[in-house]
Amino acid sequence: MSKETLIKGLNDDLAAELGTIIRYTYQAGKSFGLAGAGLREILQREVQDELGHAAFLTDVIIDLGGEPVTVPKKFEKPDDLKGMLELDLKMEMDDIAQYEKRAKQAEELGEVELKVKLEEMAADEAGHAREIRRLLKGL
Repeated sequence: MSKETLIKGLNDDLAAELGTIIRYTYQAGKSFGLAGAGLREILQREVQDELGHAAFLTDVIIDLGGEPVTVPKKFEKPDDLKGMLELDLKMEMDDIAQYEKRAKQAEELGEVELKVKLEEMAADEAGHAREIRRLLKGL
């Protein structure tokens, strides 16, 4: 495992975070009705969390000698709240898996702080997934 491989993976994670920021902002705008009002509030709150993840990843990539990506990961655009939440749950689960993988890569390279922070980010995304599952049960 090389530092370049880790940087590439971190850039993939950064693109995913940038995509999530845009996706949540888009979905908040498309959320209507009583259920949509609650979802809108949650998504707007989550955007701030994802911005923090993106800022951290940007700093780490630069600190490791890499160049951060600025192009977000593309995403689907379901029309209804249930479709949006199902997509969000899938994307959160993907993010958890990627952060767990990246944490192992960081550990292999002796990047202890990065390993721990990535594990915290995986746990944070798992909390988002749990909240989304609860919202889906209510639809």
